[in-house]
Amino acid sequence: MSVQGHWSRRGFLRAGFATGAVAAVSGLTSACAELGFGDTLERIRSEGVVRLGHAGERPYAYEDNGLLGAMPAVHRTIFERILGEGVEVVGVRTLFRDLLEGLNSGRFDAVAAGMFIGGPRCDQALFSDPIYCARSALLVRKDNPLGLSDYASVAAEGATLAVLGGTAEQGFAAAAGVNRERLKVVASQRAGVEAVAEDRADAFTLTSVSLRALVDLLRAQEPPPGTPDDPALDNSNPAARVQVLDPFVPTVDGQPQLGCGGAAFRKTDQPLRDAFNTELTALRREGRVLKLTEPYGFTEAEMPPADVTTEQLCRTGTAGAYLDPLPR
Repeated sequence: MSVQGHWSRRGFLRAGFATGAVAAVSGLTSACAELGFGDTLERIRSEGVVRLGHAGERPYAYEDNGLLGAMPAVHRTIFERILGEGVEVVGVRTLFRDLLEGLNSGRFDAVAAGMFIGGPRCDQALFSDPIYCARSALLVRKDNPLGLSDYASVAAEGATLAVLGGTAEQGFAAAAGVNRERLKVVASQRAGVEAVAEDRADAFTLTSVSLRALVDLLRAQEPPPGTPDDPALDNSNPAARVQVLDPFVPTVDGQPQLGCGGAAFRKTDQPLRDAFNTELTALRREGRVLKLTEPYGFTEAEMPPADVTTEQLCRTGTAGAYLDPLPR
């Protein structure tokens, strides 16, 4: 498998998922009512407001004079198709590891974030069809002093790896043999960059598209008075002291892990998830998913292969099994 090209699906598809029908969920409306949420689709039709949980992770979903990012762009378009152009889309920020807990406690109606489909997450939420697929990457200090390239190299060097708590990357790294004591959990993207820039971690990992967007943002920030005009010489900016390495496809037990993300809904909200999927399929057929996400750094390489489904990802996703505790 080439780490530079598009996804090689053969290794993923032979990883051993079983095909078959997914059991239908019954009594959805009554179950929602018992939880106190009612029928979410009908409620948002009535209120004209959709609340989206996110973790402030660029370029997936973040707030900057409004809710921005690739996932809100797709969600907003889909909900406008479902509910009409007057629908209001509101962001609710929380820690990444708390997104599914917030969803299931009713803090928001759906999760619009850089959240991969798979593993225990599929036991906690209903996922839409894949919206994107993204390879992992490492952010390291300039000149990459340890010669790192992927999670196996981090494990081999005994390096300290900064991770966002509850992310698939945390699980992939543990599965690759990175000692849990060498995993440094950080609360935000910037905290991860600063940990590397300040020599408190040897590397920071997220998806490649996320790390690229983050470093570009930091480099574009206005430098303090008296600093050089060249961002590369501005040592007050952590982006001047780090670099993003080439993306790679993580492996677990020798099998490539296809990291694809989608929208998450409560288990009791199958009507809402199905309505979302109907419009997502239409957007993909029209080529609009790429157009909506392109301004945030997504390319054709991040568009999901047509033959990869949520059911497959839920059956084969293993990253969560290596997390202790499991991502909430």
